[in-house]
Amino acid sequence: MRKQLFSFMMLLAWVLACPAMANTSMSGDDDEEDPMEVFVGKQFTDLKLNDFAGQPHQLSEYVGKGRWVLIDFWASWCGPCREELPELVKVWKAYHAAGFDVVGISLDDKTQAWQKAVQKLNLSWTHLSDLKGWESKAVEVYRVWGIPANLLVDPKGKIVASNIGMEELADTLDKVL
Repeated sequence: MRKQLFSFMMLLAWVLACPAMANTSMSGDDDEEDPMEVFVGKQFTDLKLNDFAGQPHQLSEYVGKGRWVLIDFWASWCGPCREELPELVKVWKAYHAAGFDVVGISLDDKTQAWQKAVQKLNLSWTHLSDLKGWESKAVEVYRVWGIPANLLVDPKGKIVASNIGMEELADTLDKVL
């Protein structure tokens, strides 16, 4: 609890110190600025995170390998994430065989909560985390200011969209697959 409070206080201090970010949306709404949008049009940045067994994996094992990939930032304790994930499951089931994958990057800090949520929600794709919550390397590298958040990456590893909604994701996959 202390660590989460400290992380929140650090984030709050940063937002207050950077007024331009105070007006930035964490939801990715079209009418508000998306801090992850700066990555659109660029190659993804590789990260090393662990799977459930604690085994390290590079993001590049899954991204830029000929499939469309949604990098999904979430956590078991995030209500909006848990609301959106059943829709992502539907999209994954509809397009997985055609060349679509998801890599879930969890901002959890407890392995059991993370694993339990994945199992309960039937999330059949790859899951990675460093179990550092908001101190995760993924948060820093990809400017994750709120969750749920995501990046859509093309088969060559280029980021083509950030914080895409599930309906727009399905429409995009209809066009490209």
